[in-house]
Amino acid sequence: MKPLKIFKGSELYSQLLDSFTINEKINVDLLKSNRISKTIFLDLAKMKHADWRMKVKFNRHRRHTISEFFQDIIVFYLNACLPDNFEIELEKKINKTQPDIAIKKNGKYIFIIEVKTTIGYERPDKNSSDPYKNFRNRVRDLANNFKVPKENIIYIFEDHGNAGKEFSEKFWDRKNHKPKLPPTDFPFSIIKPLFNEDDPYYWKHEKSFNRQINYIPYDEETIFRLAESNIVTKFEDIINQILNSENNLKL
Repeated sequence: MKPLKIFKGSELYSQLLDSFTINEKINVDLLKSNRISKTIFLDLAKMKHADWRMKVKFNRHRRHTISEFFQDIIVFYLNACLPDNFEIELEKKINKTQPDIAIKKNGKYIFIIEVKTTIGYERPDKNSSDPYKNFRNRVRDLANNFKVPKENIIYIFEDHGNAGKEFSEKFWDRKNHKPKLPPTDFPFSIIKPLFNEDDPYYWKHEKSFNRQINYIPYDEETIFRLAESNIVTKFEDIINQILNSENNLKL
């Protein structure tokens, strides 16, 4: 008895996961542009648009979370950009700390990245004398356990708007629709939101449009063009920070 061949998703899912294998490196000259950032924006927007279509067609009232895939997309582009003597480990645990991404160079940990879609359990406690104590302790523990300087630990956020208005205003000038200068106060100084509004579901539509039962098609050219004005932190700058991170290591 042969299996039914009516659901193609398992094969496509297999192809999706296989697509995270790096087959070619990105030319380092692209680090001088924002083309990589725009491409990541395009990747995320296309995936979220597909989720929107499924919501409508499949009568699904709650959309999927993309957080795990966001982390893997970041790692994919890190692998594609960093030289071969860099090695990336995901979910590596040392003692009680288990960061999303730990980066080695020549076998030694040099950089740590936490990847977030929201601020989560590290949301500030406004009633505390140190509202960001959890954040501060987390960075301290990561630095101690992985033997990397605190300057080499950053948080990559997908979108500045997922953590509340106060957080968002640290990074984005809503009135003029452009990023602000990077904040210098902790913990915002180590947080790198990549984008503004990378989800087509939340883009502005006509007031009469019901996104619960309809979706708007967007082509790649349109999304790629929109990416230009919705980059908050250039991914290329993060790559350069990693490449230069050895300057913070103790000799």
